Amino acid sequence: IASEEIFMASLNRILLKTVDVLASFFLAAIVMLVFLAALSRWFNYPLIWSVDTAQLLFGWLCFFGADAAMRHNSHIGMDILVRLLPRKMQRGIRMFLLLCTMAFLGIIAVYGFMLCYHNYERLFNTIQISYSWATLSVPVGCLLMLRTTVEQLLRERANEAGSEGGTNPCC
Repeated sequence: IASEEIFMASLNRILLKTVDVLASFFLAAIVMLVFLAALSRWFNYPLIWSVDTAQLLFGWLCFFGADAAMRHNSHIGMDILVRLLPRKMQRGIRMFLLLCTMAFLGIIAVYGFMLCYHNYERLFNTIQISYSWATLSVPVGCLLMLRTTVEQLLRERANEAGSEGGTNPCC
């Protein structure tokens, strides 16, 4: 069992590193594409395909960035009132919100896959690839964030069990 856990942990690290590297690459590519499009337009030679390509990459960048922000607890939140509550109630509220987030992300992922299916025949005007490649960012991003939310929920449960002197339920 220990070797399986090590394998899964390393697979998880590889996945997250890949997502972070792709997000960085997509951001750099978008900046470069928009700059080249503006520059070429100035010389009266527009690169019309660059707008569609940047649009495609932007969807993926948004969802990869949302997952990274979720992993680092960087999304904005309003917890001023929750912080005034006892620790046990704070944990309960955090777990409830994580469960609500999981349900929301699951629903959006399902509808995102349906959107991909419906956009299969629709093509980008200039690059002639299926628009499904852009809409696929929705369910993939939601699944990444769902994975992150499950990890946070398990960590919250482990912290709760550890603070009460119990055993860790997730290991």
